[in-house]
Amino acid sequence: MNFEKQNFSHSLNINLIYGIDAMENNLPHLINQEKASKVFIVTDRGIVDSGILEKMTNLLSRQNLDYYVFSEVEPNPLTTTVMKAKELYLVEKCELIIALGGGSSMDLAKAVSAVVGNGGHIMDYRRGKKFLENAGPKIIAVPTTVGTGSEVTTVAVITDFEAKRKYMVSSSLIQPQYAIVDPLLTYTLPKKIVATTGMDALVHAIESYTSNAKTSFSEGVSMQAIKMLVKYLPSSYHDESNHEARAQVHLASTLAGIGFQYGKLGMIHSCSHPMTARHGVEHGQANAVILPYVIQYNHVINDERFAEIARVFDPSLHTVKDREASRNLSTIIHQFNRNLDIPDNFHYLNVDFSTEMIEQLAEDAMNDVGTFPFNPREATKEDVISIYNQVLL
Repeated sequence: MNFEKQNFSHSLNINLIYGIDAMENNLPHLINQEKASKVFIVTDRGIVDSGILEKMTNLLSRQNLDYYVFSEVEPNPLTTTVMKAKELYLVEKCELIIALGGGSSMDLAKAVSAVVGNGGHIMDYRRGKKFLENAGPKIIAVPTTVGTGSEVTTVAVITDFEAKRKYMVSSSLIQPQYAIVDPLLTYTLPKKIVATTGMDALVHAIESYTSNAKTSFSEGVSMQAIKMLVKYLPSSYHDESNHEARAQVHLASTLAGIGFQYGKLGMIHSCSHPMTARHGVEHGQANAVILPYVIQYNHVINDERFAEIARVFDPSLHTVKDREASRNLSTIIHQFNRNLDIPDNFHYLNVDFSTEMIEQLAEDAMNDVGTFPFNPREATKEDVISIYNQVLL
């Protein structure tokens, strides 16, 4: 990186609260501090069934704090769900949003804040369309998974069901004002969710560390996240009683979110978004499966940087040249995925992908304007099709 030519401006306007019992110790105080007479809790049925929502509502009730629960968030929240939640927010006369859950809850909360503050339809504000001009309700983000990092970013990802496309809404006006990162809320996560959300965080860290938009700030937090995830994610997956590992993965996820907030993402996300929107593949798993194939494509653009990542996984690679170390990274990632029981490809979907279907996926990937332009190596449609052919056929 040429530091003489690098210019950046980062606004770190979020209050990050991390630690055991962070929700119990801080949430009521923050609501009172914001003078909110009623809060709108955005969550999903899994959080309801896990008992985590009840833990939060009991905490609020003990403090005589009024709330309304919207628990209809689906994976990859739909534009129609955003608009339904917005109407209920207004009807219930709420004054603050709490996002409780994974990335989908965070995305929906941000989208609701956007349309409450600016009117219109959420699709009016997707990237490339109208800019948000007004701040909506403030957001307190309380993540319960270990992957998205959405609690610290200015981006919401929403899905248009009819178009079968995922879109980004991006603005500093929808960044949560507070992020409560409490490892206790992740202890009941199913193993599969630990693996896929943990790999989502690792993809965030790797892409932001290697993107063409990286800065000296973003690469520092991204590399720290990579180190923590490589060290602790396998232990967190294989031993649910290892609370230290789970806590480290939870914090690493937030660091990776900060990293990609400022260093951006790349073609892994560009290719994974269509797999989610068109074929229902869970986002973290889509990223994990595609990761080694895009690394194989990208590493030649900067052997030194990809070698640095490879040596985090395998310190013995310090004895070989950068080119050899970087060449090994794709294979190392495949092995890391297998240790987490993540498949090598998408053959398990049992879909007979036609040439036309793959071309449509490639077109969608290239139109993912929030990620594709920041990939470290330029790619043509034929390059993207080649990557899809490797993971689909």
